[in-house]
Amino acid sequence: MERWIRTDEKQEFISSMRMVLKSLESVKEDLDQWKWVVIALHNAIQGAMVQALRAGNDFRIMPDKLAEKCYQAHRDNKPWPKVKMDSFPNLYKKVQSPDMMLFYVHSKALPADIERDTYIEKLLELRNSFIHFMPQGWSLEISGMPTICISLLTMIEYLCWKSGNVIWYKEAESKIAKELVLCSLNVAQELDRDYAN
Repeated sequence: MERWIRTDEKQEFISSMRMVLKSLESVKEDLDQWKWVVIALHNAIQGAMVQALRAGNDFRIMPDKLAEKCYQAHRDNKPWPKVKMDSFPNLYKKVQSPDMMLFYVHSKALPADIERDTYIEKLLELRNSFIHFMPQGWSLEISGMPTICISLLTMIEYLCWKSGNVIWYKEAESKIAKELVLCSLNVAQELDRDYAN
């Protein structure tokens, strides 16, 4: 019997948020679950940024030079070069750029936030350390992790429901996704209070 997984950018985001929530809830009993929080949160943020930049095509989520080549190929009715997504740091810059984000009359760019910039850098550093783990002994202080999660989950909520750029064609998808984000935010706030004591 054949089995298929069907997905798109909305389902990928929802799947990542399910993992964020599951991992955050598991952290209470198993601190090793912070690894999966980091990896899933990185994936969820990337998904939120992609949705906020998309505007019906993929040009804004590609590296700029590749987007120009694809656009020219499209205009010339020629085959496109192989497409790929821009880097996470570049996507983060783009969602803060009015030039990139203001494509609908009600669109808003993500407001700049120096503290959040630091949290994004930390998340990237941790995610890369986990994904490309080199044999070593490593001690990671996790006392600030709930605060990082709160900031970055708030960013996700903004991009997906307050920027005006993400169109949820299915109300049920929007409801599930928002509930996952808000539940994750609640768990992170609870952990933040616990870690403060």
